[in-house]
Amino acid sequence: MNDVGGKLDEAIEAPVRLHVEPYVSKAYAREEKDKLWSKVWQLACREEEIPNPGDYYTYDILDQSFIVLRAEDGGIVAHHNVCRHRGKRLTSGTGHVSHLHCGYHGWQWNLRGENIRVLNKEHWCGGLDKVDLSLASVKVGRWGGYVYINLDPDCEPLEEFLAPVIDVIGPLDLGGMRYKWRKWLRYPANWKVVTEAFIEGYHAPATHPQTAKFGTGVTAGSAEGIHAKMWAVGVEGGGIGTGIGATSTHKPKDLPFLGIQQAAETVWANYSETLLEAARLTAQALPESATPAEVGADLMRRAHAIDAARGVEWPEVAPEHMARVGINWHVFPNQVILPNLTFALGFRVRPDGFDPNSCITEIYALERYPDGLEPKTEWVESPDITSKEQWPLLLRQDFRQMHEIQQGMVSGSIEYMYPNPLQEAGVVNFQRNLADYMGCCAPEVL
Repeated sequence: MNDVGGKLDEAIEAPVRLHVEPYVSKAYAREEKDKLWSKVWQLACREEEIPNPGDYYTYDILDQSFIVLRAEDGGIVAHHNVCRHRGKRLTSGTGHVSHLHCGYHGWQWNLRGENIRVLNKEHWCGGLDKVDLSLASVKVGRWGGYVYINLDPDCEPLEEFLAPVIDVIGPLDLGGMRYKWRKWLRYPANWKVVTEAFIEGYHAPATHPQTAKFGTGVTAGSAEGIHAKMWAVGVEGGGIGTGIGATSTHKPKDLPFLGIQQAAETVWANYSETLLEAARLTAQALPESATPAEVGADLMRRAHAIDAARGVEWPEVAPEHMARVGINWHVFPNQVILPNLTFALGFRVRPDGFDPNSCITEIYALERYPDGLEPKTEWVESPDITSKEQWPLLLRQDFRQMHEIQQGMVSGSIEYMYPNPLQEAGVVNFQRNLADYMGCCAPEVL
């Protein structure tokens, strides 16, 4: 069971208090540019967003902008989105180009960022021959279908930065999944407030009471280097959506169908139609006396067979390894992944310029599809946090809470917060590692 062998006391660190300043200070928000975002590996896009040579994705963070490009050889490069002539931005959004072109004065670059045209270059009388007019490039790394960039030329390799994540989630082959849907909005809270809401489960019983029907409602977190993992206490199995939790009101054989059906209705993610059908068949076929382990094995066997028949290949992952996956992972600093074998839910939360009270929140679902049958999706702005058409119930419940947290912190009436040492351990780990970058506001032991 995913409760550290039942020894939860060993997972509980000393209680701490967290400073409010990182969430509300305008000076702190500006310092994040040089101390954090200029130094850390950060998610730019997914590879499926730039599948062909010449496809580009414009990634913005604070006042910086980058062109992430699929090059002619199939590799991926990233350049500062700044013309070397007068500084104009070259791209916005996504698109396809044979070369990069500045619409102001007509300078051009190939996909590798090498200058290939200067209008009336002879007017410089040879002076530009001494200047490297290539676009300024940044480090690029790829893992799990994700593309990351780092502005620091001396940064550690992405594989080293992500090592704990790759070790556990890597075998699930997130790179073999494709977007099911993707949404974004500007939200009135600090980017860290929103990130933290999705890396702790302590809020679930109060904020999401419907989720308590099929488990204990208790989660635990653990530091995984600079990153963090969360899992459900008293739940057998691993990965979001397929664990079988302790309950006094439902038989184990019925739990998968009820829980997966709830995810379909209230999350629009953390499930697949294949898994829902397999859970229905499991509930019909197994005896009342079936154990959680027997139910889990039957569920996965049936789901695997259904997917195989429709051309969906599963990665081979041992049950012992799946038990290590947990519910979700915080990939420092601003990425959250809720993974499983055939689907995942993901979040990226960025600061909205230098305003500490606003952020850009992106939420997406991934799923494994037969080749060529993945849906065509795009980023859909969904600004109405109360709309049943724009957002599922679970996310609307979260949206109702987070901006009020921000309002409470900016009131000036509190200086510290007191996170749950077990269930909000991921939040503490986040703030501890953030303080290492920022040089201030580390969690303080009580």
